Formats: sequence, C-alpha cells, structure tokens
Amino acid sequence: MIMGSIARRYARALFSLAVEMGRVEPWSESLQSLKEAVEGSADLRDVLSNPVYSREQRRAIVEKLTAAFRLEAEPANLLLLLGDRNRLDYLGNIVEHFRALADAHLGRVRAKVTSAVPLDAAAAKAIADRLSQATKATVLLDREVDPALLGGVVAQVGSVVYDGSVRTQLEDLRRQLKQ
Repeated sequence: MIMGSIARRYARALFSLAVEMGRVEPWSESLQSLKEAVEGSADLRDVLSNPVYSREQRRAIVEKLTAAFRLEAEPANLLLLLGDRNRLDYLGNIVEHFRALADAHLGRVRAKVTSAVPLDAAAAKAIADRLSQATKATVLLDREVDPALLGGVVAQVGSVVYDGSVRTQLEDLRRQLKQ
C-alpha cells in the first residue's frame, strides 16, 4: 500500500513535468525500456535495490543507465533522486503509474492479448482494430503467449474479457454435453 502511494506520487510529479514540456510519449517509452532492462537483469535489480551497495555505487550505476538509455534530464534526475533516497526498487511501480497517466492523457487504452502462439503483425493489428472499434479508443496491445489456450485469443481491456480461446470453447461444449 505505502509503496503504491509513494510510486504514484513520484509518477504524478514526473508526469506533470512531462505534460508541461510536451514530452509525455518519449518519456513513457524510455522509462518503459529502462524498466524492462532492469526487470530482465537480476544483477542490475540487486545493485539497485540492495542496501549493501553504497549510495555512490548506486549513483554510478544510475548514471550509466541514464546515459545508456539516453534519458532526458528530468527522468534521469528522478532516477538519481530515487537512488539517493534508496528507493530504486519503486522504479517498476513508478513506470507503471506513469504509463497509465500517459495513456489516459493520450486517449489510449491497453489490452492484454493472450494467444496460443505468437501473433504476427497483421493479426495483432486486426485484433487492435477490432478492440478499438469496441472501446472507441486507440488500443495498444500487450501480447503474451500461453500454449494452454490450444488456439484462439483472449483479450482483456480493463475489466472486460473477450475470450475466443479453443480451451474455453471446449469447456463450454463439455458443460453442455453434461447437461
């Protein structure tokens, strides 16, 4: 609970700056890339969140990260501030909150689309277009693969789930046959 409210506060502050400067989209993209890199590296997560490392060591790593990801001054300053306050483990939540604020500001919604096999670009675009028609908003897809679906697609937009998976169709058929 506390971590969420602290992360929201940092995200809102950075988002306000992004709106003022007209940099919502680029900052959202660069922060998301940074988050994915940190989540993808156990060693990097350890250095950023483990209190065993000194403030100077964390600051050096953060400076290298900001340079590697070519972060602009304000997001880079946020990372340095988080490092100085030993709050770099909040980064993932901050980026998620920032991304949600950016999506709302830009009139977008995110849909989690799960398929049995990886979707090609044409299929993903067709699904995004159909979901855009249903939601009356621009839809961005977050794709996942789950072989347990057997086939088809499950899309979740907010709390609404569109289930077109073969697994669910087989379950429905099984229930009907039992009756």
